[in-house]
Order: sequence, then C-alpha cells, then structure tokens
Amino acid sequence: MTLSGLLSSSIGAKPRWPARWAGIAWCTVPVVYALLLTAPSVTLPGDDLGLRRFQTPQLAPDVLLGQTFTMTTDGLYAIEVFATRIGARVSGDVRFELYDVTQDGELPPPRRLAVVGAADLVKGPSYRFEFPPILDSQDRRYRLNVVSSAMTPAEGLAFWATKGERYTGGSLRINDQDRWADMAFRAYAPAPSIWRLLVTLRAANPVRGDIAIAAFVAIWLLMGLVLRRMAATSDEPGPAGSDRAA
Repeated sequence: MTLSGLLSSSIGAKPRWPARWAGIAWCTVPVVYALLLTAPSVTLPGDDLGLRRFQTPQLAPDVLLGQTFTMTTDGLYAIEVFATRIGARVSGDVRFELYDVTQDGELPPPRRLAVVGAADLVKGPSYRFEFPPILDSQDRRYRLNVVSSAMTPAEGLAFWATKGERYTGGSLRINDQDRWADMAFRAYAPAPSIWRLLVTLRAANPVRGDIAIAAFVAIWLLMGLVLRRMAATSDEPGPAGSDRAA
C-alpha cells in the first residue's frame, strides 16, 4: 500500500470514542453505588428558610406558635428552630410542647415538654429542643407548640418562617390556625446509611443480605455487557464504500 493510501485509511478510520466512554461509564457505576450507600436511609422532616422568609408574630401570652410534621423514622430526639430578636431586649421563658396528633380529636397530653429561657434561643443561629428519643415515632404526626411561659412571659422573641407550601407534611400554626407557610425547623432522629442498613440486614438475615449484594453486582455486570455491546455497534464499519473518498 502506498503512503497516500495509508494516510487516506488513517484519516477515514472511525475513532474508538464510544468504547472509551463505555469503559468510563462502567467504572463510574461503583462510584455512584458508593455515594448511594453512604446516603441517609430516610429524609427527615424539615424546612430551611426560602426566599419568601418572614418573622412570625412576636411571642406573647396571647400568641401560640407551632409547626406540624410527619415523622419518617423511629427515634425522634430533637427539633431545631430558628429564633430571632424583636428589639434590643429578650427576656422571659418559652415552653416547648410536643404533641402526637396522629389521631384526630382532643389534644392529648404532650409527649415531650421543656421550659427554656428566651435568651438561650438567640445565643446562636438556631436552638435545638432535645429530649429522650421517641422510639415509635415513624409515620406519626406531631405538633410542636412554642408558647410564652405563663409565669415569666417571653418578650422580644419571634421565629423565622417561609411563605408557601414548601414542606408538604405539615404547616405553620398561629393561635391554632394553619397558615400557608412553614416554620423553619429540622427534626432529628437516627438515619443510618443504606450501607449500614444492608450490613444490619445481612447480620439478621444472611440470605436476604447476600441476595441484595448479588443484585448490586448483577446490575453492574449487566450494565457492562450492555455498554460493551453499544460500543461494539458504534465501532462497526459502515456499508462498503461509505468511507471511500468521493
């Protein structure tokens, strides 16, 4: 073959980029697996401040603030809220009351209760109301009431909230009325990673654990076969004469 023929065949050769990208995609799958396995197993209830943020009415003896939410796992042990100063002086006490309102009807006794100095709520960017874990909290609907203490009423204190239906599992409540808004809050409970759940499953039921691991490996190998076939199809030469110079 002459030099011009070699150059022509080299210029007309189809690059093997599809095969290279198929290999990269196949090697990326374990990385995606690792990220998924380290992710929390559940999404805990919460609502961060959005663009349409506002301050709730100032806490007072005639103002009751609250937030309802639906818990997604067992072991609820804390609720974080975001208080803000109204004026230069913050004083008095605040009562945190957590109710289980899963069943409609009269408000039951609070599951958890605490009295906190109002000044403590604004020492940092947020305040975490912590309590002994509620072991059976999954799929239960809760209402957190934040009220001024009757003995030493709170002064100079409000909370951050956001307008709109950002959190669909509950809503902001002002004086026992639902509002088209949500208090900025976060619920806390143990949320082990998917990998930890898999390890626990394998320890409790080795057969089911091994099946889950085998499924991950099988999906990875099957994807490799599909990508390899797609790359091979892309690298196949076209019809005879299709690459021939005009």
